[in-house]
Amino acid sequence: MSFLPLFNSSMAGCLLITLFLWKIAFLPFVLAMAVTSIMFFWFDLMNTHLYYVSAFWLFILSEVMAFGSILFCCFYYDSGHYINLSSPLEIPFLGCFVLLGSSVTVTGFHHLMSWEWSWVLLLLTLLLGVSFVGLQLWEMNEIFVNIFDTSFHASSFCTVGLHFSHVVLGAIGLLSLLVIGIEQTGYYRCTLVTWYWHFVDYIWLFVYTIVYVC
Repeated sequence: MSFLPLFNSSMAGCLLITLFLWKIAFLPFVLAMAVTSIMFFWFDLMNTHLYYVSAFWLFILSEVMAFGSILFCCFYYDSGHYINLSSPLEIPFLGCFVLLGSSVTVTGFHHLMSWEWSWVLLLLTLLLGVSFVGLQLWEMNEIFVNIFDTSFHASSFCTVGLHFSHVVLGAIGLLSLLVIGIEQTGYYRCTLVTWYWHFVDYIWLFVYTIVYVC
């Protein structure tokens, strides 16, 4: 049994605290944890031969429940006259195209994994993911409401922040595949990263619809 799931969940918790409370001073600590996780993941690749796809789907189910709960809060606290975080036709709308484009490239990578140039599609996916992160940071810098204004805005910030953290973790996963190597990582783990990235992409459509449009 690997200690990585517990370690990574702790890292994710630290990342969420860093983002939600905007404690940038903790970010180097989170990055150090991410590097440590990647190093032990490398050793895990060499020694682990039993894989459990069902465990991944249980993880996705828990993520769906988490997002469903926080999106319900956005619905519940929306009185109809609150101002959205941003205009739905500006940065968030562009983010939809960026993430959907990354979904296309990661699908191409998944189907052409044995191709010697498949890493190019993986790199394009990573660049699109990083671009989305940049768009989110730009958006957060332009927003004039804050998490303490109303319960609706608090729920909206938490929803967007939770998705942002998932995009960052997904980008770290894509970077790990590039650094470690596709053949060394293996088909199984490449598939899991691909599925996870698809999940992050499609969850954004729900976040965009509920937080920005409705």
